[in-house]
Amino acid sequence: MYLTPYSCPVVTGRVMAEIDRVSIEERGTPGLRLMERAGEGAARRLMTSLDPSRLFRSAIVCGKGNNGGDGFVVARLLHKEGFQPVAALMGSRDDLKGDARTACERMCESGVPLTECRDERGVEDYFSQTENSPVAIDALLGTGAHGAPRGLVGLAARKLSQRAHRRFTAALDVCSGVEADTGRVEGDAVWADVVYTMGLPKVGHALPPGVDYYNRLEILDIGFPRDLLEGAGSEAEWLRPQMIDAWLPRRGVSTHKVSEGHLLVIAGSRGMTGAALMCAKAALRAGAGLITAACPASLLPVYAGGLWEMMTLPCDETETGALSESAFDAIAAGLDRFSAIAIGPGLGRHPSTQALVQRVVDEVDKPLLIDGDGLFALSLDRLTSRTAPWTITPHPGEAGRLLGVSSREVQSGRWASARRLAAGAGAAVLKGPKSVIAGPEGKLYVNPTGNSAMASGGMGDALSGLIGALLAKGIPAARAAASGAFIHGLAADRLVERTGAEALSAGQVIEEIPLAIREIRQSGQSALGA
Repeated sequence: MYLTPYSCPVVTGRVMAEIDRVSIEERGTPGLRLMERAGEGAARRLMTSLDPSRLFRSAIVCGKGNNGGDGFVVARLLHKEGFQPVAALMGSRDDLKGDARTACERMCESGVPLTECRDERGVEDYFSQTENSPVAIDALLGTGAHGAPRGLVGLAARKLSQRAHRRFTAALDVCSGVEADTGRVEGDAVWADVVYTMGLPKVGHALPPGVDYYNRLEILDIGFPRDLLEGAGSEAEWLRPQMIDAWLPRRGVSTHKVSEGHLLVIAGSRGMTGAALMCAKAALRAGAGLITAACPASLLPVYAGGLWEMMTLPCDETETGALSESAFDAIAAGLDRFSAIAIGPGLGRHPSTQALVQRVVDEVDKPLLIDGDGLFALSLDRLTSRTAPWTITPHPGEAGRLLGVSSREVQSGRWASARRLAAGAGAAVLKGPKSVIAGPEGKLYVNPTGNSAMASGGMGDALSGLIGALLAKGIPAARAAASGAFIHGLAADRLVERTGAEALSAGQVIEEIPLAIREIRQSGQSALGA
């Protein structure tokens, strides 16, 4: 569960190579020991996560560098446990050097058969022989590789990719063909169900298109000195459950509903009442003490009947059944009661509704969570002129409109875009695979949770309510945004693991929020006991 005993800056392959060099040359850690630990960590994870019958005859595809050396160690250790891995080297054993050569020799001495693929025919024959292997391990290229895989390695990467949908594929450190420094993919790249990366997550794990080439990342602690890992130069930090646990306030024996925050939800319109209800219900499941929904007066029965635990504030509406600008008077009259506001989901884009959003942004000094149609009513200049905290949760298209660029440009520079969105006193969750969260001082967090089963309506509404609840509890904007994104994705991850579902509804994820928080709390207790 994304658990490491140290903080995890997201680093380039070059930074990781320097950590490796200093560990070996200046700190006295033998390179072969690091290789052994890398292979041991990956082998152990494979054996604990896969049915033994699937792992019995694994195809382990190795390059000539240290990444291949890790693969040789995995093969040897699997063989030691009674499995029968079939290893291949893209080239000749005579080409191997240093620790990789030693690891290969140890593997062969242990009885693991090695196929030396010295030409394209050799590669074709190996993949024909292992056609029915239910597990493949990509140990072709490591974090130092750049550009498209070439020659026999390129052919092997293509073969692994072509078979990825038919068997479980694990990659060591990075998926071969994905640049660790950038996430770029210039030719064939291996798609993996899981990547076992050494020491720290890499930039290529967090940015597109590399982020689309794996399903799950597991970080292996292989014994690099802790200070080198935690002090690594990085733009962003990988979120971990222990961090979220430390940020979430705990309930004491004297806790009461007011101390847990009162969230005002300004959301929904005729035909979009579900957005408001999902936002409010997510806030409830996240632990908000009190929730009030400002609603178009004609829709009061829908809001009141949709969530019994929620209070309502009937307001003036437009002819289309959306909140009007004059609703601001009713909202402003009770502002002292509220500790934070979530505004935008399902509001609609009527000019009077947009004017309401603008007045809330301009005149209300409570922490704000703004999403959906709320973002459509705003400019980035208007947001950055606020002195009170604000948080936005745009997808790439919404981010592009705020920044005056295309969504493609946003995606090509996600981290820089997130920083621009959070300028001033704000925080931004730039949604997408491995959502990036930016805070007002330029701090970036990468969220490792979430999956493709979340591609359904209402997920953003649930995230808005979740973050809104955390803001209402008094958590600073960037931490509330990062915590909400992590919890939201973790809830979906656990549902997929438990049910195997390919698609989830927002309602399912909302109901899972308390269990996700419980798991985070347990991780924090585990860290304290370590």
